[in-house]
Amino acid sequence: MGKNNAKKMIDLAVVIPTLNEEHFIGRLLDSITRQTVAPKEIVVVDAQSQDKTIEEIKKRQLVLKSLKFFQIPRKTISVQRNLGAGKTSASHMLFLDADMELRGADVLEKYFNEVLIRKPDIAVAKTPPDSNFWKDKIYFMVEDLLIRLLRHIWPVITARNLYIRRDVFEKVGGFDETVAVGEDQELAHRVIKRGGRLMFLKSVQLHTSVRRVAQEGRTKYSARMVLFGLSILLLGRKRSKVRYEFGNFKKSAGPSD
Repeated sequence: MGKNNAKKMIDLAVVIPTLNEEHFIGRLLDSITRQTVAPKEIVVVDAQSQDKTIEEIKKRQLVLKSLKFFQIPRKTISVQRNLGAGKTSASHMLFLDADMELRGADVLEKYFNEVLIRKPDIAVAKTPPDSNFWKDKIYFMVEDLLIRLLRHIWPVITARNLYIRRDVFEKVGGFDETVAVGEDQELAHRVIKRGGRLMFLKSVQLHTSVRRVAQEGRTKYSARMVLFGLSILLLGRKRSKVRYEFGNFKKSAGPSD
């Protein structure tokens, strides 16, 4: 890892929630280190990880001078994201899952330049898998297609990467901390309801781990995501019984179904 002191600093805060992410958080932070630009702030909010997540973060603080971390009791991921946002001051915010990776040194620069040019209130970039397994490619391709088809009917996004302007975030009150799953969609719906613009970025993509679909089983995971969507539509987020267990992943999961 090289020093990034001479890099152009952009008015962007990166917020990353973690829970037992020792095998992925270092990869993400290293990929941020390699970028052609440096975020003004990088904040990791950890929910009392029981592994070496914090050790991996501390290693990167020697290079990423803007990197800070906080630990709080485990509640919902929305609590972690809101706290992280509150610890930053940049006008633009990018929420990233800990198992993301910025492949290519100019990914963050392109991401930031596009939001400055197109001026969305909230936005996401495409997230292809970090896997060459054909079932993974098909799953994420279908997911992306459905998201784009539904954008004008019932907007669906994921917070694997989620951009939002700070003033918009504060206006709508941030993430709903009572929503355990689907908090990203709920936030987007409130932004849109208030006249905000949701955009899908075109110039860049950020890679995501396939650990969730691989560990649970691709068929089972896909079925549960469909069930989850239907449950929210029919019952609402507060009454939906679909839940997801965070922070309980193996280091890797190979093709299984």
